[in-house]
Amino acid sequence: MKNHRIEWIDIARGIAILFVIIGHSLGNYFSSYFSNLIYVFHMPIFFVLSGYLYKEKKKSKFLKNSFFNLIMPYIGTVLIAFVLFTIYKFHNNPIIAPSRVNTYEQLSVSALYGIGASAKLPLINYSIIPIGAIWFLLAFFIGTQLFNIIMTLKFNSNDLLMKGVIISCFTFLGTYLQTYIYLPWSINAALFSQIFFFAGYLLKKKSILRTKSKIAILVATMIWLMTATIGLFGLDNLQFPNMYLAIVGGCASSYLVIKLSMLLDDFWKLKSLKKVLCFFGAESLCIFCFHLIDLDFIQIWPRVLNHVLQLSNSYFLAIVAGIVYRILFAAIATLIVKYIPIVRSFYMHRKYNFIKNKI
Repeated sequence: MKNHRIEWIDIARGIAILFVIIGHSLGNYFSSYFSNLIYVFHMPIFFVLSGYLYKEKKKSKFLKNSFFNLIMPYIGTVLIAFVLFTIYKFHNNPIIAPSRVNTYEQLSVSALYGIGASAKLPLINYSIIPIGAIWFLLAFFIGTQLFNIIMTLKFNSNDLLMKGVIISCFTFLGTYLQTYIYLPWSINAALFSQIFFFAGYLLKKKSILRTKSKIAILVATMIWLMTATIGLFGLDNLQFPNMYLAIVGGCASSYLVIKLSMLLDDFWKLKSLKKVLCFFGAESLCIFCFHLIDLDFIQIWPRVLNHVLQLSNSYFLAIVAGIVYRILFAAIATLIVKYIPIVRSFYMHRKYNFIKNKI
């Protein structure tokens, strides 16, 4: 059966993954208002879109599908990281070099624990080095399983309200636990993300996206802009001056990006832009993983910055060139991977599963 994709969702994912790359490539501009604007929405929107698409699923089948679609890409990326780390160890060079870990032990512990921020385990005082951007895959895996369990609960009355209360409790629990311990597999973020799944679910359940309210657009814009003024929201470490505002800001900004995506989907004159965004959205998972490889193990980006900076004497142009490089790296890697048997099955299991691994 042909898989009919919803193009505005691919456009929204495409916008999000591009801003994930941009947010990781700002250099000295990272501590800026522009960076704050990006971090308000660029991770929450993936949870919101998943909630929008949610349909009640059989737990065992859903667990199996999620394992192949989320955990296998994580494993594949970790394996590539080990290969690149080995190359670096046996042939020290300026291009392939880790930016986080120095030993196999550090890389192994980092991969097994799977968190996005540095942490020390209580009592034993053991330092955990973050695995990097792919913490999201583990949080998304845990988060989707938990959300499915909650949504399959049945209540005789006030069903939606009761589920909302349970989800709010898990969101609060994720925030509370973060002050004491970073749980493995980014469980803290997975707990917190329940509110974004639920927000996406409500968008569809209540047909909110069908309403054409300029006031809603204006209010959501003001919330987004205001949220960005108080700091950078880290969903990986749940760090923000006001976590309640982070939730509202994440939902408001995701709503705006979704409305923009729906507008672009209807605007036929931007057909080429729509095609590009749909590609990045449809392949966002693979692009995300190879962006992590580039971010943490390939040292071309700083060379691009230095080269452009020497030619133009403009740090802004150097950052733009660096962003273009990182987008192209992830996109080209994704285009190449689909022609490599076995490897492509890790990242594109829906198209190339391990049993029917044919070009």
